[in-house]
Amino acid sequence: MGRKDDGTIGGICGYAKSKYEERVDEKRRRWSNSEPTSAGRQHGYSKLHKPPQVRKAVRPTSEKPRNRLQKATVHQGPHNQAAPDLFVLEFEPYANSSQSGKVLGVYSTFDAVTLGALKHGAYTFSREGLLDGSEYLSPDGRIKIARTMVQLSGTRATVPERSKSASGDIVRLDIPHPETQEESEKEAIPKNSVFLAICEGPDKASWIGVFADKSLAWGACLKDKAMCATSYTFRDEIRSITLGSMPQVTARLEGGSANRRYTWTVKAHAIDGST
Repeated sequence: MGRKDDGTIGGICGYAKSKYEERVDEKRRRWSNSEPTSAGRQHGYSKLHKPPQVRKAVRPTSEKPRNRLQKATVHQGPHNQAAPDLFVLEFEPYANSSQSGKVLGVYSTFDAVTLGALKHGAYTFSREGLLDGSEYLSPDGRIKIARTMVQLSGTRATVPERSKSASGDIVRLDIPHPETQEESEKEAIPKNSVFLAICEGPDKASWIGVFADKSLAWGACLKDKAMCATSYTFRDEIRSITLGSMPQVTARLEGGSANRRYTWTVKAHAIDGST
């Protein structure tokens, strides 16, 4: 890539970032202007009915009060650390496209996710993307940018162990496998990875959340599936383990306009990695 291409990409990244920051600043101004100011006006027009009096300083007593609670020092642990903001890049196909929706990647900065969108075929902003730089158009669909936080707590679900098949295919957990062996070592997952809870339908895929570990993401999948069970009837449910020891459950939904198969699955994404 030459200097001219680098300058073009840098200009696009800068424009997208400036539009995104303008949208954030506009929301902050609206929020600050909507705060009540009656307390300030009341204070400005108040009158003093009595002159102020100077109180005599009281010497502290030598005795300490009984049962005085000492303020405990708060140690920064893994559960009270601030979760970092991340940017999820997702692909939504056009109505006449043969491709399916999917998550393209997870990025640490707005510049990185903008560059990721360009690498995945984005060539111009959509009508909505002109306002805040969060949506692009590609030859096959829309590429969207969503800002989110890594969830460090929530509902956890036990992830079933995976048995490795001879062919390396997906292993179903609802049927016996006489010729399987226990996985001797965990499959390699980058240290800077996060886990996405995803619901995949026939036409598109939507991510439920971004989590710090696999059990939290799997718990979010099962929780979302349980919420769908209140409106639809599940048929032919199959639970399995995919490559990378990622759990998933597939079922056919009946009722309303569903009547199609949906899959709830966990997928690991390396931050600032490419798919």
